[in-house]
Order: sequence, then C-alpha cells, then structure tokens
Amino acid sequence: MSALLQFESVSKRHWRGHRAVDVLVDADLELDTGQIGAVWGGRGAGKTTLLELAAGLQEPDAGRVLFDGRDIASLSRREAGALLHTAIGIATRVGPSSRELSMKDWTAMALLDRVSWREGQRRAHRVLERVGAADIVDESWDDLSDGERTLASIARAIVREPRLLLVDDPSAGLGLLQRGEIMGLLRSIAGEAGISVLMTAAEATEIQGAQAIWSLAGGRLTGGSPRVATVVDFPVRGARQG
Repeated sequence: MSALLQFESVSKRHWRGHRAVDVLVDADLELDTGQIGAVWGGRGAGKTTLLELAAGLQEPDAGRVLFDGRDIASLSRREAGALLHTAIGIATRVGPSSRELSMKDWTAMALLDRVSWREGQRRAHRVLERVGAADIVDESWDDLSDGERTLASIARAIVREPRLLLVDDPSAGLGLLQRGEIMGLLRSIAGEAGISVLMTAAEATEIQGAQAIWSLAGGRLTGGSPRVATVVDFPVRGARQG
C-alpha cells in the first residue's frame, strides 16, 4: 500500500475573539490506499477542522497536507477544485436546503457536471441501494432519521467514485447496532472499491474496526499505528433507527 493522504507537522490555529485556540499542533498523519483511519476526540476538539484540512477547504498555518504526494496548498484554485470534485468525497450531516428535494435527486446533483440527469439519477439510485438506503430514494432530508441521514450523506459522497472518503462523526446519535452497521458499510466501501476512508468520532467505542486510530486533544494528534480489527463484523442493514 502507498500513502494517499499525509499530514506533515501540520499546525492550525483558530481565533475566538482575542483568544487563540491551537486546533492542531505539529500533527502527523498517514493514510494508505484502501485503509480506514479514524480520529476520535471530544466535542470541539478540532476533528471537523482536520477533515477540512484533508479536503483542502482550509489551509494549515504550518506544515503540509499531501494528497497522493502533492501539497494541496500548492495547487491552483482550479486544481484544488478538481481534486475536491473528483478525488475526495465528504459526508456530513448537512443536507440540502430544499424540503422538496428527494435523496435520489440530491445525490444525482453531485454528478451534473459529468453525466445527463437521467444517468445521474440511475447512478444515484444504485449507490443508495449500495449503502442500504433504497427505501429513502424518494424521501426528503427532513423526514429522515439520524441513521438514514448518515447513509444518504455517504451515498452522495461516493457517487462520484472518489479515492478518499471523509466522514464527519457518522455514528453520532446512533445506537450500538447502527454504529456497527455504519462501520461495516465503511469497511465494505474500503475493501471493495479501494477507497481510503478517514472518519471522526466523539468516542473511541464508535470506531472499532478502523485500521489506524488517532486521538485528538488539546491540538495534539497521537496514535495512528495500523492494527487488525478484532470486533464482530456487523451486517449492513440500513441503519434505519436513530
């Protein structure tokens, strides 16, 4: 395996009024192709900022973020945009603003610059089935449970067939069984499609099965040694509850 995503001594500081908050301090991270990595830490620890740095949505104050060996900050605006739209998928709990938009249409909209609307809808339906969410294709975001929103956001993130999937706190609000189903889905995506996955979680118990685990606290990122999962492999059944 070769490294797809690397953080090299990355530091990032945010300002809250006149107070400086060090979100990351000399952080190192390496994620291989097809590997599942997870970062856990308390609320407000900076996990979302870390994912936005990985996507090129924020730039580090120091250090480098590399995607496939290229410094993301050194890319032109056009190159960075192309990277985000072709090679990196981001799944969050932020849905569409329109209550009338179905999940199939919302997912298909991610493909408008690539294929026809009809083909986009066909692929959207297929990927929603792939993640175990075929029964929500015609539903709106506001009508979904937390588990269904997680599945819909993952579907929209992978419909473009990215090389890296970033998932922000996918298990939040879910029960033990649904957490296991989400982890099973992410392992399946990484194993079958060779997509690298970097996810975040508020608790270490939510990321059992990840191959590399980091903790984030006080701006310090520690851990990351690859390990073999020893947990039960939960079946993917749609994460309907939550």
